[in-house]
Amino acid sequence: MEIKIAIPLASILWAASLGWAQQTPAERLIEAGHWKRARVIVEARIREAPDDPLALFLLSQIRNAFGDHAAPLQLAERAVALNRGVAKYHRQLAEVLGVTAQHANAIQQFFLAHRFQKEIDTALALDPHDVQALRDLLEFYLLAPGIAGGDPRKAISTAERIAAVDGAEGPLAKARVAPPAETEGLLRQASSYRARIALARFYLAPAHGNPGAAESAAKAALELDGGRAEAYAILAGIYADRASGNDLDGFLAEARRAVPDDLAPYYRAAEHLRDAARAERYLRAYLAQEPEGNEPTEADAARLLDRLRTKGAGSER
Repeated sequence: MEIKIAIPLASILWAASLGWAQQTPAERLIEAGHWKRARVIVEARIREAPDDPLALFLLSQIRNAFGDHAAPLQLAERAVALNRGVAKYHRQLAEVLGVTAQHANAIQQFFLAHRFQKEIDTALALDPHDVQALRDLLEFYLLAPGIAGGDPRKAISTAERIAAVDGAEGPLAKARVAPPAETEGLLRQASSYRARIALARFYLAPAHGNPGAAESAAKAALELDGGRAEAYAILAGIYADRASGNDLDGFLAEARRAVPDDLAPYYRAAEHLRDAARAERYLRAYLAQEPEGNEPTEADAARLLDRLRTKGAGSER
């Protein structure tokens, strides 16, 4: 007699992930900004194995992306306590400590910065090629006050370390610390999705104001990966500035078909529109489902909606 055992899909995905040397399926979803999809897999794994350090590490990232200011630190600390020999667990703990510091007072920030350095140093001792840990360290040196360990010169040397480890990431890291006159050239050297997005945002900055070049960069990102929302969101803002009417509706529908679980393009279009009624319609579409992680929250959308209503009421008087 044949015996059939039902295995949950999440378990199959998790088991497959353990044979992947670099990234789990959930991590690849997170890298592409698909936080809700990753959450389904990770929360299912947590229900099966509450003390799985890999699942705790990933859930820490996910909770942080959805604006939880308490759980991410606890989850990251548990992952490290369960397995101190994995670099990325220490890196995630360092990242959460950095986020926590942003909401702390000056004295707390000093001690949190010390803990951040300890954890990021441990991560890099375990894996000197952890590019994300090096990026975190670079940002720390750039943003932390000197008394807490910030040092622009160390940021520059860290960018060089990133370039030595990963040639594709090198130009992005160097652009982060370069003089403004050199930034564009460095960003144009890199050809990854992240680099195209960074270049588009560079052109949209007030100091440059080049929406045509930004549009080209965002379209180049779409050619690399049409399943991410960032490029669509940038283009939605550009097209909304042009007030292209039905063309914008068509573009947003295209974006929704490509990335149905992230409606950030609707929010970005609403931000840029001068037509309050159309902007309100886009915001209502955005609020029709849970926002994606690291995207504007429901509260952000509600505030923008209130501003639009106020603006609309003012224009009627």
